[in-house]
Parts: sequence; C-alpha cells; structure tokens
Amino acid sequence: MGEFTAFLLLLVATLTLSSEVPADDSVDMQTEPQVAMFCGKLNMHINVQSGKWESDPSGTKSCIGTKEGILQYCQEVYPELQITNVVEANQPISIEDWCKKGRKQCRSHTHIVVPYRCLVGEFVSDALLVPDKCKFLHQERMDQCESHLHWHTVAKESCGDRSMNLHDYGMLLPCGIDRFRGVEFVCCPAEAERETDSAELEGEESDVWWGGAETEYSDNSMTRPAETEPATTEDDEDEETETFERDENGDGDEDDDDDDEDDDEDDVIDERDSDERSANIAMTTTTTTTTESVEEVVRVPTMAPSPPDAVDHYLEAPGDDNEHSDFQKAKESLEAKHREKMSQVMREWEEAERQAKKLPRADKKAVIQHFQEKVEALEREAAGERQQLVETHMARVEALLNSHRRLALENYLSSLQANPPRARQVLTLLKKYVRAEQKDRQHTLKHYEHVRTVDPKKAAQIRPQLLTHLRVIDERMNQSVGLLFKVPSVANELQSQVSVLMQRVQAELSQQVSSLQSDGRVSPVSPTHMYGVCPV
Repeated sequence: MGEFTAFLLLLVATLTLSSEVPADDSVDMQTEPQVAMFCGKLNMHINVQSGKWESDPSGTKSCIGTKEGILQYCQEVYPELQITNVVEANQPISIEDWCKKGRKQCRSHTHIVVPYRCLVGEFVSDALLVPDKCKFLHQERMDQCESHLHWHTVAKESCGDRSMNLHDYGMLLPCGIDRFRGVEFVCCPAEAERETDSAELEGEESDVWWGGAETEYSDNSMTRPAETEPATTEDDEDEETETFERDENGDGDEDDDDDDEDDDEDDVIDERDSDERSANIAMTTTTTTTTESVEEVVRVPTMAPSPPDAVDHYLEAPGDDNEHSDFQKAKESLEAKHREKMSQVMREWEEAERQAKKLPRADKKAVIQHFQEKVEALEREAAGERQQLVETHMARVEALLNSHRRLALENYLSSLQANPPRARQVLTLLKKYVRAEQKDRQHTLKHYEHVRTVDPKKAAQIRPQLLTHLRVIDERMNQSVGLLFKVPSVANELQSQVSVLMQRVQAELSQQVSSLQSDGRVSPVSPTHMYGVCPV
C-alpha cells in the first residue's frame, strides 16, 4: 500500500510539473504535429486531425540540412499553429509506401524513421508516467546547452549507474533550436522491461533513417519504366541513385563577384558553426527498453558521395574565380565520406551490442565505451578535416578580397591621373574602391565575432592582429581618399558627394565597432581619426 501511495504522489508531482504540448485553440489537434524525413523521399508530416502521415504539400521537399531548416519546415506545413521549436522524438515510427521525389504512387517495404516533433507555443516538458518500482529523476545544467542526443546519453547512463534501464525521458529548459539544459527521465528495474522483448525485432529488416539534420540530398536517377520494376527493389535503387544535392544561390545583383564573395564569407561562418552540430548530424541514438540491457538502435543512411577526390583536389588546386562552387563540392565530399565511416561504425556497434546482450554489465559498458571512443575519434578526425578545409577557403576568400581591392584602387588612381580626369568616372571608381575596403573590414569582423563566440581564448590571441588590420584598412582608405583633393578640379565638383559617401562609411564603421565592443571583450577602436586629411 505504501508503494502504491508513493507511486500516486510521484505521478501527481510529475503531471504538475509537465504536460502535453499545448495546441492552438483554433485547431482541433488529435495528435502532435511531427515531420519525418528520409533522404531521396518526399518529406512527410502528420495530419493533426486524422493522425495520418501525408507527403510534402509542394511535392518537392526532401531531407533538410539544419535544425533551423526543420523548424522552418514545421512552420510551413503547420501554418495555423504557432510552432516555436523542434525536438527529436524518443522512439522511431514506421511509415509505409513512402514515395521518392517525383513519384505520386509507390509501394515499398516499411521505412523506420525518428521524426521531429514540432513544438507548439511556450515550451512545457513532457508528462512521463512512472510505472510501479520505477524512479522519476531529472538533471539540469544551467551552464550547458546540449543536444537531444547528449541528454539521452546522460539519462541512459544515470539509469545504468543504478542498475536500471531507461524507460522514458523528455527534454527540459530549451536554450536553442533542439538544444536543452536538462532532461527528465524514468528508470525501471531490468525485470520490469522483459515483457516487451517481443517488440525488439519489429521492423528489423526495414531501412532506418535517424531523422537528424543531414545535408540535403536529391534523387538524380534516370527515369525507368515503372511496370518493369518489382516493388521490392525500389529502395535498392534508391541507395544507388541518391546523390548529394548542392545548394548554390545566384543572387544576380549588380556585381556578381561581390555576391560570390558574400557567399564565400557566409560559407566560412556557416561551416564553422556547423562543426558544433556535426556530432548530432552524424549520429542519433535512441533507447528501446525491450531487453535486460538497454539496446542502442543506431542507423545512419549510406548515400552516394560526391567524387571521393573532391577534397584533395580542392586542397591541392590553386584558388580561382570558382572558389564558391569548388568549396561546396569539397565540403559535400568530406561530409559524405564522414557519414560513410560513421555508418560503418554504427553497424558494428549495433552488432556488437546485439551479441553482448547476455554478457555481464561491466562487459556491456566496455562495449559501449569502445564504440563511443571510436565515434569520438571519427568526430575529431572530421573536425580536423573541416578545419583544414575552412582555413583554406578563408585564406582564398581573403586573397580574392585583396585582389579585388587592389584592382579597384589601381583603377581609381588611374582615373585621377587621366588627362583630363572625368569627375563622374572618378566618383564611380572611388565608390567601388571604398566598397572593396568595406568588404575586407566586414569579412575580418565577421570572422572575429565567430571566433569570439566559439573560442574566446583564440579570439584574445588574434585580437592584436585584428586591430592592426582594421587600422591598416582605415589608414589606406584615408590616404586614398585624400589623393582626390590633390586634383582641385575634381575635388571641387565631387566634394559634396564624397562627403556623403564618407559619412556613410563612418556610420557603418561606428556601428560595427559598437557591436564588436558590446560585451567589453575588445578594446575600443575609435573611428574618429579616419579621413582626417580629407576636407570633407
């Protein structure tokens, strides 16, 4: 009786602290909004009224490359709901007859995926039921902002330390998109889990896509007559024909070179930011409490990579005007090779744990530790390769910026030395030169802000070089603009336009420096000395 009373009190406390995700009052939701992805297939989302899975409304969207993109996709397919965040589901689900991109009807064996839950409104933690003899626990770390995978591992290991199995868990305290500061979980004795052993083999022969934020893929296979294809072979063909989809944006603004430089600068920052997410992208883990040991069900899809020599070719070949596309190809190839290696380790891990079911607990932990170390080694290897790729790309972007600035300055000086100089041409070329200098400054500050965020110690080390580089830019621009006033006929005609131009530059610099100094970690960089020799 005492145990039953304790169970009821714990259940009441749990339900008080947590509840189901709220729905908008305007929508009659019978089930929670979710999206599911399997690369090469159309994205799926659940109909919140019927509870059935439906294909992407546009008929074009396949797996999405970032957590931000997944959140945006949730908002697109559920426009009537206030979707504020996403989180990986704890358990996989089965979806039948999942069509490839470009096919409206299909028949294939079941695909098992881990969907993403689209969270509605203000975050509230999940309601976890606590069976008899089980324990409700939670851990929070306000100094951490970690992934679903991290907190799942924390919960699983905490249960293991108590010689119990992880029964259920949920995230606490969101601090970003699919990132959290804690986890609540329920641990149960191993014997309480035995009744569900028979569920372990369900779907074992199906393809499994752990719906993490992988880089986008597309199906570029040649069309084949549907009537000649047995339904059971469709997914084998998928594996052969799924190829990496590159995302190259042609903005089409007035200066294509400048646009490419912007893309390249964004590539540098995006790639560095993605390093922190790479572990979550490469591997997702969940728990099925179906045996005495906690089963790891880990699958990573094997996709056709870009040409295997793309990275080496990029690193060995000199940079050129195709830097943006060359970097994209190399980055795609690197990630594809990393996924292949990770997929192999995951398959080995899964098989090892299957064989270790009846081993003593210490041996099981040794198996887990062995493969955790292998995964960490792969992640370190991939991180080092990414860093090398990014640093090479960044150096080439800087070289391109220097080249464009040098050419712009030469053209501007030539226009001043023309006989006679044409004021309109001088002003046009001066603006191009100033723009080139501004892009150099923007690139430098953007890089520093990123380093300051992810590695404050390194930011402190490069700060002197940053300040020196900014001063060199200011002095060079100051001197170059000052040359204009050595040609009185041009200076008199352009004085008002040049004054406006320099005021804009001054305002932009002040804003950049203010942003850079907002946290007090950078010494003041006063722009007031700029253009002092220019009577504007």
